[in-house]
Amino acid sequence: MSDYPEIKARFERDTAGHRMTVLHDDGLYRHLRFEGTADSPFGRYPFELITWPYNLVVKAGWTFHFDIDATEDMFDLFRRTAFPGEINPGYWGEKVRAGRDGVKGYASDLLKAEITSTIAQWMRDDLAERVWRQAKARGFNPEDLNTTPDVRRELARQVRPEWMTANRQLREAVHEHFFSDMIDYNLEFESEAHRALHEFSFRPEGCDAPYPYYFADWHEWRLTDYTPGFLHCCHAIRRGIDLWDAARKAVAA
Repeated sequence: MSDYPEIKARFERDTAGHRMTVLHDDGLYRHLRFEGTADSPFGRYPFELITWPYNLVVKAGWTFHFDIDATEDMFDLFRRTAFPGEINPGYWGEKVRAGRDGVKGYASDLLKAEITSTIAQWMRDDLAERVWRQAKARGFNPEDLNTTPDVRRELARQVRPEWMTANRQLREAVHEHFFSDMIDYNLEFESEAHRALHEFSFRPEGCDAPYPYYFADWHEWRLTDYTPGFLHCCHAIRRGIDLWDAARKAVAA
């Protein structure tokens, strides 16, 4: 899936030499094992697919049990709900009966992205506020700045040195609080990320704003995503069904 290329690439590397062993095959009752050959460097990453009517279990280091009353052969469900060679974690995740806690989890890279986006917005707002104040101090009507872009650019040039200093101070404060080697938080854990966000507050030197910078809306941030384990299992299902289909086609030929 293009949204998670690293997971897909790792799975394809780890299972490139996998072969299928049919442990049980009785209609919709299947038990298939996939693993590398003895000389395969990635033979230690086997996975299994187990099916019975309306149910599928994948075991690939993680275990997920899927079921849906509308589809007797679960292989058909996974074939129909994703493009060839692709996965559909959004829809497939809704069909997980056991292992739901492993479908999604906290992702620290999303925290960093949200912080970066918020800082950028803060600095855009700060520049606009500084230009507004400069316009007022120079006798311009701030409301007219949108219709006088040349004046706006000149005012922005005048305030840019102070704005750049405030920008640098803010980014340094955020880095020291969240990402330096001496931080008081382990951001690999969601509870620690929440604590770090709650405790951050910073006011740049010379700032006369009524409130310091703080993360007011972090409770609304999206800090969870599909776990690597769930995505790995989705690829295992896709890969396993493809190998099963190829084997049956070869027998029928």
